[in-house]
Amino acid sequence: MFGEGCPTDVSAEAVLQREIAKLSEWLEDQGLDLRTKDGRGHGGRDQLYWRYGYFMGLKQALAMLTSCDATVH
Repeated sequence: MFGEGCPTDVSAEAVLQREIAKLSEWLEDQGLDLRTKDGRGHGGRDQLYWRYGYFMGLKQALAMLTSCDATVH
């Protein structure tokens, strides 16, 4: 059913992990140090700002998804 190159694990957790990995690579290529908690000090470029916010949102979603005591509303 899936063509070559399509990921076989389509669980929400796997999809979020792959997206986080891709964004991490892109953000680091732009000079952002992801070991810090904020994205400030990078010239205010809209794309960098948006992708960093998206990256942090994905990390929060993954943490909520994998948390044993999380309640989904």
